[in-house]
Formats: sequence, structure tokens, C-alpha cells
Amino acid sequence: MGGITDVPGVRLGHVTLIEGDGAHAVRTGVTAIIPGEDMFRRKMAAGVQVINGYGKMAGLAQVAELGRLETPIVLTNTLSVWAAGEGLVRHMLRAEPAIRSVNPVVGECNDGHLNEIEGLHVRPEHALAALDAAVAGPVAEGAVGAGTGMVCYGFKGGIGTAGRVWSARPIGRAVTMGALVLANFGRRDDLLVHGFPVGRLLAEAPPPPTSGEGGSVIVILGTDAPLTSRQLTRVARRAAAGLARTGSGYSHGSGDFALAFSTARTYPPCLDDEGELMTPFFHAAADLVEEAVLRALRAGRDMVGREGRRVEALPWDRVEALRNAR
Repeated sequence: MGGITDVPGVRLGHVTLIEGDGAHAVRTGVTAIIPGEDMFRRKMAAGVQVINGYGKMAGLAQVAELGRLETPIVLTNTLSVWAAGEGLVRHMLRAEPAIRSVNPVVGECNDGHLNEIEGLHVRPEHALAALDAAVAGPVAEGAVGAGTGMVCYGFKGGIGTAGRVWSARPIGRAVTMGALVLANFGRRDDLLVHGFPVGRLLAEAPPPPTSGEGGSVIVILGTDAPLTSRQLTRVARRAAAGLARTGSGYSHGSGDFALAFSTARTYPPCLDDEGELMTPFFHAAADLVEEAVLRALRAGRDMVGREGRRVEALPWDRVEALRNAR
């Protein structure tokens, strides 16, 4: 199974906000990914890919320009990017009080179907709390943290994660790679589970109104392999392959972003042909993103949100029955 915290040094924390009902229902939160310690002084190599740019991911431009990540990564809802960003900056100032410029990285998806998003319920202290709560090891998935109010393929979406370890001969040791997704995208009819058209077969249940052409996904990929920012950018591009395997078509209104980082502080040997080194990372990126999306769906639970709107979990027992009946 595994997850992004399989990568040594990576920690993950959630703050989940569930309060009230009716028009003022709060169904939102914050998720924090901490790739390592002392990030401002010991920046990490990173690469990014904008799959479809109808979204708001603070800090992405500087990571793309310099190939470096100098803060943890925080995820939340669309209208709370700036509050979460303030919390992340305050987190950095606690360690480095003399900072005059820092590049907080904050990603978002829109949870306004279930959450009173315009209520701005996420505050800087929630981002700080998620960062303080970050732990290594197994963590909750589904409707937790930033994933609390998310909808994926017309079913309850949210946070999903997956990990893998393999022997990388050019590097001379085993390497670990993990993926985390904030899944809030897709039409029900398009959902594929390992190539099987589950969405069409479950289409008798009416999907929520938000499961049309819009939606978003944030993909975070981490590894302890000593890859350069250029190589990590190439890995981040392969996130799109994993999303496509689940049925995503990257619509006009989707904000689909991928960021890949390395916790290593060295670089791999220069190779005339990178194929032997990079191809396993490309395959792993696609596999892990696909698995993370499906795990977000599998971890989903029925939720009632604002104005009594109900989003059901993907009925996994029916999915298995349909697949077994092939």
C-alpha cells in the first residue's frame, strides 16, 4: 500500500474542519506536506508541471524558475490559499525570524459544493496546526484535511496517497517514491478503475451538479532519489498519465498541477543515456498517481454538506462485483 510518507524524512499533517449544516455548513481543512527539515537553508530540488492551469497554486512560478523548493507544501480550498499561505509563512518565520522573502507553496481545489467556501473558515492558525501535526508513517486518507469537502468523479473524493520502493541500478541503491493527490475532478461517466468503465456502469445514480466539466487535482510526488530539477520536471509530467488512467480528460475549467521533489542532497551521475535511470520513475509516477486517486475514492464516506447536499462514497463492493463479473 504505502504512501508519500514512505519517503524517508517526509511528514504529513491534516486539520479537518466540520461544523454546522444548512447554508453555513463547514466541510473543509488543510493538509501539510513537509519534505524535510530546515528547508529554507537546505533547499530541495523540485520540478513542476501545469497540466491545465485553471487554478491557483501559489509559489509555483519560482519553483519552476529556480528548480528549488524552500518551504513545505500546504493544500486547502480555493478561497483559502492566502490564509494558508500566511500560516506557512508564519511557520517559516518561527524557524528563521530574519526572513525577508520566502516562497510559500500552496495548492487548492474548490470544495464549494459541500462547504461554505465563501465563509473563509480556514485561517492561518489552521495551516500552522496542520504543519505542527505532521507525522511520518501511515496517515488518514479520504475526507480529511484539504480533502474534507472534495468530490471526485461524482463520488466522495479527497486525499489519497501511494508509495513504491525499487532498486535503481544507476544510483546503486534502492529508491523510494511516493504520491499524494487532492482529488476533486472528473465526470462520473468517465471513471475507470484499472481500465474498467465503472462510472458508466454506476451511472444510474444521479451525480452531484459539480461533477461536470470542471474540477481540479493537485499531485505531489516525492522521492529520495538524487534527481535534478530538470529530471523531476520530467517525472511531474507523467502525473498526467496516471490521471488519464482513471478517466480524466483535463477539461477547460480544471486546475491540474503536479509538483515533484527530491529529499536527496546530491545529484546522480551524468549519463549519456538517461533511459535506464528515468524510465522507472516515469512508470512509477503514473502508477502511483492512479493508485492514489483510487485510494482517495476508496477511503470516501458519504457526506452531507451545505444546503443538505449529499455526496455518496464510491460503492467499492459494487465495483469489485462488476469487475469480477466480467
